[in-house]
Amino acid sequence: MHCQDNDMNEHLKPEKVIPFIRSEFPCFDNIADMDEGIYSALGDFAIYLRNGISNKTLTDSDLRKAFKVLNKMGRAEDLEVKNLLVVGIFEILTDNDEVTEVVKCSLEGESGELFERVLAGWNNS
Repeated sequence: MHCQDNDMNEHLKPEKVIPFIRSEFPCFDNIADMDEGIYSALGDFAIYLRNGISNKTLTDSDLRKAFKVLNKMGRAEDLEVKNLLVVGIFEILTDNDEVTEVVKCSLEGESGELFERVLAGWNNS
């Protein structure tokens, strides 16, 4: 799955992460609890993705949108956005081998590299 979106700039800032996810996933507010903070909300999003991939309940369209979000976050110049991606999302997507394979095949560029580093850390490699 290759989600090229050349119209998107790579100047995503931490305060714009949630609005960007909401723009791609209008149901985000139904799956994420913003009262617990951004990392928790991103964790809720990651659980939604993990379960949807594992249970095969996410549509191809939703998967494309999800990886568009993850790839844009990985391309961001802001290190805090990348930290949100790694800690808030990627760490959760590593706890299921089937999900991990889908994620590895769907990420591009720096997002893929960051995910591989998370996997290596969990495997103590």
